[in-house]
Amino acid sequence: MSDKEIERIITDYIKRTARLLPDNFETEDLLGDLKAHIYEGLAHKQQIRPSESSAILVQEILNELGTPEEIAEEYGKEQVKSEDTEKHDDRFQYYLIRLVAAFIVAILAAWIVSIITEGAVDFYFAVIVLMAFAVIEWFVRAKQTGESWL
Repeated sequence: MSDKEIERIITDYIKRTARLLPDNFETEDLLGDLKAHIYEGLAHKQQIRPSESSAILVQEILNELGTPEEIAEEYGKEQVKSEDTEKHDDRFQYYLIRLVAAFIVAILAAWIVSIITEGAVDFYFAVIVLMAFAVIEWFVRAKQTGESWL
């Protein structure tokens, strides 16, 4: 079987798998790794069994990996598992630290602005403005990442 036919089999497998996975950077990485793994496995099997047909060796590798549906199912399980641990591990502590850090930065920045402008900018007004920006940034970041801030 020709190299083009082997490439077509592998590309078809990757495309079928890609259709079942979400369209994001992690999926692109997974598909790239999957493709590299298939080619590495094929090269290894060809070294061990050089007289064997490449098509048979590719099919062995694909069977060992599982169907695209099985890969998508495992990927989904892993995503849910990692999201659950991320969401619940010290979430309150993370947000509390972010809030305290934003407050400290706002106070320091307001103090510096007040000193640099020799009192032209009111310290308390600067604190309020900077805290407002911090809150807006918090909401924008939550919207971009799709996570709840509470």
